[in-house]
Amino acid sequence: MTIALKNRKLLWFLGLVCLIAGSNYALYRWPAMQPLPDGVVLGSFADFLVVIPLMAYLLVIRKKYSLKYMGIVILAGYAAAYLIIPAEHFQQYSFVPWIIAASEGLLLLVELYILFKLLAGLPKLVRDYRTFSNGSSYFMLDLRAAVKKRYPGNKMLMVFLSEFSMFYYALFSWRKKPYHALGQMFTYHQKTSAVAVYVMLIHATILESVGLHYLLHHWNIWISYILLGLNVYGVIYFVAEIQATRLSPFLFTEDSLVLQVGLSKSMVLPLDKIKTVKFYDGAEKFSKEEQKTLFDARHIDFIQEKPMFDIELVTPESIHLLFGMQQSATRIVLSVDNQHDFYEALTNALKKESSKS
Repeated sequence: MTIALKNRKLLWFLGLVCLIAGSNYALYRWPAMQPLPDGVVLGSFADFLVVIPLMAYLLVIRKKYSLKYMGIVILAGYAAAYLIIPAEHFQQYSFVPWIIAASEGLLLLVELYILFKLLAGLPKLVRDYRTFSNGSSYFMLDLRAAVKKRYPGNKMLMVFLSEFSMFYYALFSWRKKPYHALGQMFTYHQKTSAVAVYVMLIHATILESVGLHYLLHHWNIWISYILLGLNVYGVIYFVAEIQATRLSPFLFTEDSLVLQVGLSKSMVLPLDKIKTVKFYDGAEKFSKEEQKTLFDARHIDFIQEKPMFDIELVTPESIHLLFGMQQSATRIVLSVDNQHDFYEALTNALKKESSKS
């Protein structure tokens, strides 16, 4: 599948952004358009602060990402307006930064309120987490179970759960080892280049941060610090991915198959929901239609090999993604480091499960 087909909504969005930015740039710098009519700057602000965020929501963010990313899009739109609109026009509307600051502050207050509610119930949540975890290294899954018990149906807390898990894995999990008291674990990353990919990304992000921060600091100090903060966030995420991958192998419990792929996606699959399991013998790439109902539990790799196993499910099951998002799958493909032991354990578990019914 081509990149254009796979991400056509994103490409549409980027194309429209380039069109809006290009037309506004030409408007202020094309001599034939001078002098500009009154109010034209308000039209440009509408383009960057209303139209582009609205397109971002409809084409990219909706049903896929948290609404908190709208704040980042608005800030990026304001930065683009600052770059494109000449200073003499921009300064006429000095109130715009205050509107942006107020909207971002309102979003922050909402998040602080949710955080306050979470902290108020923190002692009970900690007790629930300890009950679920029993010392296991599957922090994100155990915390999700505790949050669901204590705050059922609260989707906003699931957004914080992802970020809290990210900081936990990146900063506080270094002494942990893969462990689960009641399950059999199978690693899935040791024969791939997953860790090397994230180390490379960390290295590239740090180099980019140093260079861009130095250059932008002499031009606009606020933009330089915003980009520096985003790059630091990116490094923390990549470190957390490495730790989550190391500490969360695929897991067989008495009645479930637990598949957590780093931080990005996970599924707790009851064994009685498995219809068939076989060695994968299909095409190297999956069609767009297949991807709609497929849980690809392979980790990132420089060269992605074919999956080892193909698991068909009885009914659609939920995949947990970042920031509380979910999608369903009727089929799972995956690879492990020790395929023969994994296949034997899975088939034996299915035999035991079928003997119960």
